[in-house]
Amino acid sequence: MEERRQLLARLAKSRPENQVPGMFIQAALDSVQALGPEATKRALKHVEPLGSLVESYRYPVASVLMVLDELGQMVEANGEPYGHALHRAGMDAGRAYVRSAMGRLNARMAAATSIHSTLERIPTAAAVAVTFGRHSYRRVGLASGELLFELDLMGLAWNTGMVVASTTAAMGLAPDRLQFEGIPLNEDASSFLLTLHW
Repeated sequence: MEERRQLLARLAKSRPENQVPGMFIQAALDSVQALGPEATKRALKHVEPLGSLVESYRYPVASVLMVLDELGQMVEANGEPYGHALHRAGMDAGRAYVRSAMGRLNARMAAATSIHSTLERIPTAAAVAVTFGRHSYRRVGLASGELLFELDLMGLAWNTGMVVASTTAAMGLAPDRLQFEGIPLNEDASSFLLTLHW
């Protein structure tokens, strides 16, 4: 999946103008809160300077990456792979997105379309949500497709969780309906190919 050195490399590349919605940061904090009050305290130090988070307001991506790093380190100390924690946090964010105002609208549209049509909307949704990276989708077969992420500072593990959870939740699919493989295309896993089969 993904290693800490990759997240830290993306964090080092991030700039203040590289931003994500408050919903992403809140979802990461919610993931940390499941680990208890001490974990939450460690994670909150990275977002306290931001003040109250607003779901649709944008904040520097560095804040969410630092929270995700805390999460990854904490679960790794308990014997779980760092990247699995990032993937689960992405899934939490995907489910939070589907509950948001924008997500509810997209979920209503997704329910009336095919999986391909839903996945084809992801590049546009990403362009609206974040101020970095390039995203595209390509149909490969009747029941398969590929999402290409280029220079996306959230990385492979988190984005994979986000895509799978938001797509299955929006379409009302069983969680294991979308099979996936993430193929990193660079050292820091900011560029990758996500192949999907259903």
